[in-house]
Amino acid sequence: MFPKAQTLLAHTRASIRIGRVWPLAAILFFSACSQYSQGPISVGFHDLNSHYNAQFLANQKIAEAEKMLFDSRKDDYNELLDVLIPMDTTRGATVKTQTEYAVQKASLPVQHHKNSHWLDDCYLALAQARYLQGDFQNATETFKYVNSESSDDALRQRALIGLLKTFTDTKNHDYATAVISRLRKEKLEKHDLVAFYEARAQFHKSRQEYDQTLAVLKQTVKRMHAGEHRARLHYIIGQLYQRNGRTKEAYASFAKVNRSNGSYELSLQAQLQMVQLFAGSGAKAEKKLARRFKKMLRDEKNKDYQDRIYYTMGMYEYRHERYDKSMPYFQQATQAQASDPQQKALAFLRMAEIYYDKKQNYQLAKNYYDSTINAGLPQKAPNYAAILKRQKVLGDFVTHFATLQTEDSLQRLAKMDGAARDKLFDEVLDNREKQERAAERRQDDAISQQAGAIFGDLDTNAQNRPTRRNNDDANWYFANPAAMAQGKTAFTRKWGSRPLADNWRRSQKDVDFGADPAAQNSIAGKTKTPPTEKPKKPSREETKKTMLATLPMTDEAVAQSDEKIEQAHYGLGKIFDKELLEKNNALKHYQALLERFPQTEYAAETLYAMFLIHQEAGDAQQETIKNRLLGEYADTEYARLAGNPNHTRDGNLTDLEADRTFREVYQLYENQNYVEADQRIRAGLPQYAGTMTEQRLKVLQIKLIGRTQGADAYRKALQDFTAAHPKSPLMPYVQNLMGKSGDAGRSGQ
Repeated sequence: MFPKAQTLLAHTRASIRIGRVWPLAAILFFSACSQYSQGPISVGFHDLNSHYNAQFLANQKIAEAEKMLFDSRKDDYNELLDVLIPMDTTRGATVKTQTEYAVQKASLPVQHHKNSHWLDDCYLALAQARYLQGDFQNATETFKYVNSESSDDALRQRALIGLLKTFTDTKNHDYATAVISRLRKEKLEKHDLVAFYEARAQFHKSRQEYDQTLAVLKQTVKRMHAGEHRARLHYIIGQLYQRNGRTKEAYASFAKVNRSNGSYELSLQAQLQMVQLFAGSGAKAEKKLARRFKKMLRDEKNKDYQDRIYYTMGMYEYRHERYDKSMPYFQQATQAQASDPQQKALAFLRMAEIYYDKKQNYQLAKNYYDSTINAGLPQKAPNYAAILKRQKVLGDFVTHFATLQTEDSLQRLAKMDGAARDKLFDEVLDNREKQERAAERRQDDAISQQAGAIFGDLDTNAQNRPTRRNNDDANWYFANPAAMAQGKTAFTRKWGSRPLADNWRRSQKDVDFGADPAAQNSIAGKTKTPPTEKPKKPSREETKKTMLATLPMTDEAVAQSDEKIEQAHYGLGKIFDKELLEKNNALKHYQALLERFPQTEYAAETLYAMFLIHQEAGDAQQETIKNRLLGEYADTEYARLAGNPNHTRDGNLTDLEADRTFREVYQLYENQNYVEADQRIRAGLPQYAGTMTEQRLKVLQIKLIGRTQGADAYRKALQDFTAAHPKSPLMPYVQNLMGKSGDAGRSGQ
């Protein structure tokens, strides 16, 4: 055999022997790496995979998700900030990609590396990912497992911190308190101690335990490095001091925000809070403050925050009770470029409150409350329900209030001496004409000024050309909406409504000035249309006659006016009493109604309403009103209710539980939750049988039928109530509904 052939054969035999060994070696190796083996090779192999292929990658994605949630937060700086971002499924959906990846990676050791020392770490990562998803049930179970099964103290403590955050977000306050007690006994690493303090501070904040929140946060910031998180906690500390009226400490805390390397927005908000806490007094201090505001407004970096700056200026004046000075700032806040849409709603709300509480101008208050809701006031805003209620009832309120003012004024004018009244008419007309002339002058001046600004640019003499700086854009005509509106009004007054077209001054725009005049007049049979004449303005004497005709000069007219005033006082009293819950204002109108109209049909009902208000306040006038009710209206149900010493136990109108039940059901009805409202009514009718609450629920049920079952069923329900309760105090209201029952099924009365 040739040598090469012998060599080749030897190599072939060796290869066969090696091929038989390697599979056996592979089997032995992988058997040693079984996830159920406790051998060093097996454990090392699974530790390596659990740590770097699972736990490390899962923690990276969890950290990424937490940063995304923090960076994308929408802080409402007008409210106390959250220490930690509360989690829910909505927020969790924004980091779904990161958390699902973390869950996938953290689950691998649970399935394939059961003997790894990193298994508990992966369970903790799995729990944290579930928490960030808003999956609180699974997160809770996994955190509990790590706490009870892990032998690593640090892991157990982190699981407890995770439980504290979960219990806080789910409002399981008793469990959260138990976790806090447990963790306070543990010795935590520095990083975990900060995490515990933050979670504990958020827990106290969620329970409105602000003193405890402040104490914990003061300990927290001492252990943190500079950055956005620490700056934010300093801001919250400043807010808490401000809430407690500790102005100096609040000012110092807001100043620390700027020294903590936080974001520009957070630093600006801190500066604005410091401005509001400005402690200076006198003209010099006020000028210094005004300069600071102007500097902020001029800063290009603050262009997107001008709404907040104007709002802060308004709040500074508002807190100093200079309401007239605050109004222009709030108005500018609604018009400035907005970084936060809610800021506009808050500015509208402040103006609404000024007009309602301070100026009693309810018509303007209504308009601003409408704007507040339409601008998107957040439902989490303090007193949102009361604000929404006030906005809804102010429509009827304004109608009653305007009626009261108008009719009172007309009656006073009607009682005046003829010469004095004529003199007053002249004064009113003189003032009206003066205002009209002033308005026309302002419009003409605006047109002239803007025209000069526009056409002056055509002057070839550069010295005569108007110049515009960047910060004077508002003075340029086409950048000034107010000036444009004035110009449009003046144009329409002079020329009428004209479409945008060539030759807009002529009634015929197709006329060719180069053609024969005779031919022009016969083009397509067109005829010239004379310009529309302005309506002739009535003379002063004619205007005075018109004004005089509106006055109630006859007994019949006075009676009609009195009836309107009576209804207005009654309506305002009920709105203040039942809707706005402003009892003192309700008493004013109830008292005015009884004094001016002692024979009013609403006397018994009004006295009973006054009795309830004084009874709730616990003052002695309740006895005086009750005695009057028993003496003058003894045959009414209102007298029976007031004279019954056990009326609270009997469950009638004055029973607090019954009244609360009715209000809850009525709120369901107002919210168009008709199914639940109907269920609550059906459950309440047997419970309050024979009481006024039963009758109130029945009337509400009738209105519910009108909304859901149509006109026929609505009318029958009204008739059934009338037959069952002919002497009910609610009959005037029911009769009013019966008068409208023709449209009730369609309008949803």
